[in-house]
Amino acid sequence: MKGKYVIASVIAVLMGLLSSCDKAIYDGPGECPISTRFKFDFNLKYADAFRNEVKSVALYVFDPSGRFVTKAADSGVSLSQEGYALEIPGLEPGVYDLVAWCGLEDGDSFSVADPATKTDLICRMKTASRTKATEDYSDEMLGSLFYGYVEKAELDKFPPGSVNTIVIPLVKNTNNVRVLLQSINTDINLTPDQFDFKIYDINTEMAWDNTIQNPVPVTYDPFDTRQGSVLLNDGTEVLTAVVADFSLGRLFARSVNKTNLVITQTSNGKEVFNIPITDYFCMVKGHYTQPMTDQEYLDRQDDYSIVVFLEHKEGPDGYYVAARIYINGWQIVLSNPDIY
Repeated sequence: MKGKYVIASVIAVLMGLLSSCDKAIYDGPGECPISTRFKFDFNLKYADAFRNEVKSVALYVFDPSGRFVTKAADSGVSLSQEGYALEIPGLEPGVYDLVAWCGLEDGDSFSVADPATKTDLICRMKTASRTKATEDYSDEMLGSLFYGYVEKAELDKFPPGSVNTIVIPLVKNTNNVRVLLQSINTDINLTPDQFDFKIYDINTEMAWDNTIQNPVPVTYDPFDTRQGSVLLNDGTEVLTAVVADFSLGRLFARSVNKTNLVITQTSNGKEVFNIPITDYFCMVKGHYTQPMTDQEYLDRQDDYSIVVFLEHKEGPDGYYVAARIYINGWQIVLSNPDIY
């Protein structure tokens, strides 16, 4: 009976060694291949969601002078396993700068060309052009994109049984924005063809440090618009609403070239709504328990809802004006609003 316990203990130790050093038996005795780990806890739950949200990884390795050394990539179910680490084949031990773009294989929303130096590393969003060659636009649901960076990482081969401590923290770059229009006039029936929705930004190209590389204007169109219904509290009446869903790149808290949402009434071309949405998003950050800067909030949050209650003005050219606005369920109250 005692012999069985000894055998079981030996098996447990061997399993522990293999789990802490994937493919160690193929890399020679006494050391594991160089690898890195990832985490995605830069969210409003402050919990690591890497295993659930990140489906592909691409890691770019640079020497201290910024020269490109190598790239490693992986995708699939292995990323969801406990203790996942990305091996970097052929990399010699040393000090490196690491840049990660994760999610590139989740569709064709983003692309990165192999760089010669760190400054050449640019992540580009897929866009299309209208009849005006200078107007780029995106009307698709973007795949989830994540960015990470570690400067002067000391990468080495670890002995079997040890744990790689180089962890690359990720921030999510893509955002979902849902806009809902509802009339305060109970006899008004809103339909999607009454309105044109646009979001304007300059964020289609990101540099190695996750800043805007080339501020070319881009127009985001909704990837979906539809009519919905809203049941009143007393259950006696149903109001119609128009819903528009957008998918955007990284949002920035900045004082110029702001991210603007513009809603236009198609019948007369009149602007119903025109606001810098990032400013409005940041107005509700105080409702979260942890203090943070505006940029940190925009990076931690990735799902926004904007509910606009419209008032219909009678006349020969009837038009709508914004009466109330809610961001992620919180009402925005302005003393002197100028939003249309």
